[in-house]
Amino acid sequence: MKTVNLTPWCSLFSNASKFSISVKKSQYRTLFQITSVVVCLLLMLIFFTYAYLLALSIAVIFIILFGLLNAKINQQPIDSTFEINSQGLCSFEDNNIYQVQANSRFSFLGCWLVLQTLPSNGLLLNTEKNNFKNVLFIYRDSLSKQDFSRLSRIISQLNHHH
Repeated sequence: MKTVNLTPWCSLFSNASKFSISVKKSQYRTLFQITSVVVCLLLMLIFFTYAYLLALSIAVIFIILFGLLNAKINQQPIDSTFEINSQGLCSFEDNNIYQVQANSRFSFLGCWLVLQTLPSNGLLLNTEKNNFKNVLFIYRDSLSKQDFSRLSRIISQLNHHH
C-alpha cells in the first residue's frame, strides 16, 4: 500500500530556509558609550593634572560599579524582528526587501550587515538608483545564540560564493 504525502517538498524547503530573527536592545552599546566617555575624562584628568592615582581609583570604582550593574539579569523586550532566508534576502517591518551583501561581516561584538534595497520584483539590477546601500550593526547580545549563529552562517556562505 502506497501512502500519499500531503506536503510537497518545495513547500517544506521554503519554510525551512526562512528564519525569523529577533533583535533586542543591546547592553554592549551602552557599555561602549559609557566606557568611551569615562576613558576620555580620565585621559583629560591625567593629561592636565597628573593625578594618576585619582584616575586609577576612578577607573577601578567604575569597573566594579558597572560590573555590578551589568550582572543584573533582566530580559529585554524585543525591539524588532526581521526575516532572512539562506540566500541573504531579508525583509524588515517596513515590508521592503533587502539583499545582504558579500561584504557583510560578523565578529565577537556582533554582525555588520551591508544591505542593498531590492525592487518589488526581487531582481537586483545594476542601476545608479539601486546601488544605495544600508549599513546595519547588530550587537551580539541583541541576538539569541541561535539567531547569531544563523546570521553568521548566512554571511559566511555569502562570502564564500563571491
